[in-house]
Amino acid sequence: MRYRFTARQRLRRAREFDAVRKFGRPFRSIPFIFSLYVPKGVGEAQPVRRLGIIASRRVGKAVDRNRCKRLCRELFRMHQRELPNNCDCVLVVRPKFTDFTFRELEKRFTQACQYLNRKENPQ
Repeated sequence: MRYRFTARQRLRRAREFDAVRKFGRPFRSIPFIFSLYVPKGVGEAQPVRRLGIIASRRVGKAVDRNRCKRLCRELFRMHQRELPNNCDCVLVVRPKFTDFTFRELEKRFTQACQYLNRKENPQ
């Protein structure tokens, strides 16, 4: 099965980022902070999981920030099925992000997804 990261899956406006950071649940780790927000009352025919990435200048030069954003998009693309339907996510890249391998980042991202799913769906 092919997983894609389309234009519909991007957070674009500042107020969307602000809503996720204000009302969403955070998962903090050394390489990133992952926040997940499931808006109430949003129902579409197809589930849309959206991602926004924040990489400040503290992460590094433009080349480093862009590489971090590419890796974040790839992590999201590969593991988006582990997230709830119709959710908004913001991934804040921390300066230590570049010290981790892709496998380590993937492990931390899946831990974040499991943690946030457990918080979102208490049983």
